[in-house]
Amino acid sequence: MGNATVHALVKSGGFLFDDQSANEIFTREDVSEEQRLFARTAEQFLREEVLPRAEEIYAKDWSVSRALLRKAGDLDLLRADIPEKYGGLGLDKISSALIAEQTVLNPSFAATMSAHSGIGTWPIVYFGTPEQRAKYLPRIASGELVAAFALTEPGSGSDALAARTKATLSADGRHYILRGQKMWITNGGLADVFTVFAKVNGEKFTAFIVERGPGLVSGSDEKKLGLDGSSTSALMLEDCLVPVENVLGDIGRGHVVAFNTLNLGRLKLGNRNIAMAKLALNHAISYAIERHQFGRAIASFELIKRKLGEMSTRCYAGDAMAFRLVGVVDNALDAIDQADPAQVMKVIEQYAMECSIIKVWTSETLGWVADEGLQVFGGYGYSRDYPLERIVRDARITRIYEGTNEINRMLATTRLLKNVADGKAFLEALAERSRAPDGIDGAPGDLESAIKVRIGEAKRAALAAAHAISQAYGPEIRERQEALALAADILIDTYAMESAWLRTVKLREKRGADAAKAPLQMAALYASDAADRIALNARNLTGTLEDRGESGATWECAQRLCALQPVDCVRLRQNIADAVIAAQRYLW
Repeated sequence: MGNATVHALVKSGGFLFDDQSANEIFTREDVSEEQRLFARTAEQFLREEVLPRAEEIYAKDWSVSRALLRKAGDLDLLRADIPEKYGGLGLDKISSALIAEQTVLNPSFAATMSAHSGIGTWPIVYFGTPEQRAKYLPRIASGELVAAFALTEPGSGSDALAARTKATLSADGRHYILRGQKMWITNGGLADVFTVFAKVNGEKFTAFIVERGPGLVSGSDEKKLGLDGSSTSALMLEDCLVPVENVLGDIGRGHVVAFNTLNLGRLKLGNRNIAMAKLALNHAISYAIERHQFGRAIASFELIKRKLGEMSTRCYAGDAMAFRLVGVVDNALDAIDQADPAQVMKVIEQYAMECSIIKVWTSETLGWVADEGLQVFGGYGYSRDYPLERIVRDARITRIYEGTNEINRMLATTRLLKNVADGKAFLEALAERSRAPDGIDGAPGDLESAIKVRIGEAKRAALAAAHAISQAYGPEIRERQEALALAADILIDTYAMESAWLRTVKLREKRGADAAKAPLQMAALYASDAADRIALNARNLTGTLEDRGESGATWECAQRLCALQPVDCVRLRQNIADAVIAAQRYLW
């Protein structure tokens, strides 16, 4: 399939310009029985093999982690993203995401397993030569070799291209000699093979496959706030000899390997984050039912219900976002030759904006849900004898790794502007949406109308914000980080509210109005609160753009959002909480 065809298939940011129907998106309710089988296998493995050895994992006995990875390989849980030709299963990304969800039953082992089968493996899958793939992938797929990804350095975190690790060609031309240091490497203390990034002759940023051996020394494991049962260490490269045939991709094109690998990591990170949020929520529901104060269960108190209703809503919206993105990527991949890594990476790269959206939103939702869950437990939540304190600690890193949320906010907006280079496209779409009826929804209690009008107004605000900052700042836009972040937050909330609504419509069509009653309430609750946040962000953006003469359309959008008829969010939260309390668990 030619490049022109590949380009036509990808529509990053398209949700702002085109209104999708529910049938065009993938939701959790669309998961097939075959895909569920992989999830059940992963869950059984975690419950029967990993959880009984949790204390050994937290004691940093890496021989246990290695043995568990071998068992995971025997169950085909490490093979999802590896082509069949090289010992894998070549599964769709949805199946892979479902496996990842179950690993959060032990987040520390999830970090070990995902670093191995994800960012440790993908560079070889998508950028390796046939010889490199044949040499390493079958042994990685089985768990015989443990893999890791080594990009970050003491002086270059988010600014990866500022790396100082050097690669110099040996006098005989047979090896590159690597000298430098890497930091915060997951699996650093137990991996056998690393994707390492270094600058050839101090200039050309390049990826290498490096095996553990002379010249590669792991530092002590970091003493971390969370994920304390996973190995995170520095790597010292001291005259480390790497065969020239282990250059991964092209010399000087290491950024292509690094950034596309991270994009792919963000693709499935959303499913893991929301799965972990659901764990926190279910613990909170159970405790709220069991814990009695003032003669009754605390689940009966309105402020506890407020928490449970909001936590459920965010989990529902996050699920909708994560599966929507994984589904659309799977559809795009189905239409290309997946044996051609360049085509696969083209698809992933084109969805970089949505990957950043998912990363930011789900990680911040996880942190919020975990914190609220701890609050439900009260003083007991602060105790290590109860589950929420560990979830809170384990959740915190998700806002930092795979690119900080600050970096990803800037990536989301700049990627949209890059994909839609012609400013006229924004204006035409904005004009089209401006011809829609004024932002006045239906009668009080008409939740469907309330949702629809808010989605339309949110898209209008997102288009106006992106166009305004592009026109106001031009080439200097990357230095205007706060404006980029304000626009990104509008984009993120817009994607979330539409995803929750489309999932609800699809669920109603498949299972009927009764099954969709609480989902409709969650979609309305999220849309109402998100519209208020968008109005505030648009208002703040208007203020900073005023002296640039580009604030008009953004200010109009803020005013339209503020004029919308209010939704009874208090009642909605109470109703949603009642549903999960009655079921004694999160339902969707």
